[in-house]
Amino acid sequence: MRLSWFLAAVVAVLALVPVAAWAHSPQYPEGNHSLETAYQIKDAAKSWAIYTTLEHPDKGDYYKFTVSRGDKIQISLITPDRPSSSGFMPSFALLVPVLTQSDNVPAYIEVPVGYGATVVAGSNPEKAAYEPFSPAWFYELANLTMNAPTDGTYYVAVFDGNHKTGNYGLAVGYIEEFTPLEWVMIPYNVHLTYAWEGQNQAVTLLPVILVLIIGGAVLYWRNRKGMAPKGISKWLAAFAGLMFLGSALSIIYQMFLAFSITGVSGEAVFTLVFVVISIVLGIIALLYAVRHKPTLTPWRRVALIAVGGIALFLWSGLYLGPALAVLAALVPPYATKKRND
Repeated sequence: MRLSWFLAAVVAVLALVPVAAWAHSPQYPEGNHSLETAYQIKDAAKSWAIYTTLEHPDKGDYYKFTVSRGDKIQISLITPDRPSSSGFMPSFALLVPVLTQSDNVPAYIEVPVGYGATVVAGSNPEKAAYEPFSPAWFYELANLTMNAPTDGTYYVAVFDGNHKTGNYGLAVGYIEEFTPLEWVMIPYNVHLTYAWEGQNQAVTLLPVILVLIIGGAVLYWRNRKGMAPKGISKWLAAFAGLMFLGSALSIIYQMFLAFSITGVSGEAVFTLVFVVISIVLGIIALLYAVRHKPTLTPWRRVALIAVGGIALFLWSGLYLGPALAVLAALVPPYATKKRND
């Protein structure tokens, strides 16, 4: 099957992906345990996912943002652990300027002079929700949607009334958008989120490592049989392909791990799209690497760069895969054994 057919297949799959329909830009604040050190949310309309830990049983975590009267405010509070099992049941208070009516907050929660508090208490959800984007799971404890009653700076204070500590997430905003840097940083941030869920960082990389070991063993065997990739370009492409296949296996592992907590979800169809894309990218790179016929023609250089770009854009290969694919395209002609097409 020609390389161009595979690239066409990738483009066709990409056209079907609602990539950012359920995406949030992740943030990992620290040290925001007072009003003075409140974490600044730059745009309360943009969808942010804040992953952090309530470290002190008798302190809150504080966030702030500025809105105008009538602007929509949307806030959700989540945890990675079932509250009924962990005992950690955080709540949050929205501190509103010039609010005439105020709910009671714990004595240790700071409320600015002239502000009122709207408390949204956490409640134990029936089951965890499946997040197809990572993939992952979470328990939603509390949410609030309202229009800002006045202009000004608003604060959110997260606390646990039972003086417990634990990991929590705060989802703020409703407009799904990313800067280019935020988009490219998603694979790195996803692994930080796995740690927030309580996963061992080394274990999360095992699927990729397993594919590299098995794939490397196969390439070694082919080398013993005289069928190894010919030239630097093909070796680079071979390991790029293994990285893409490793990403596919990693996504499948995370999906089934989430299923063990949430149950099977129909939203997994979106997760599987990313699996298919990683597999297709891996096949493209490996076909170029192991076939004896193709030389590193200008068309194949462009194709390898395209593979690397698509992989980077859709978070396949943990950065190393896209880099190897691009390097395979950019090596000088003398680095590849020339053969006739």
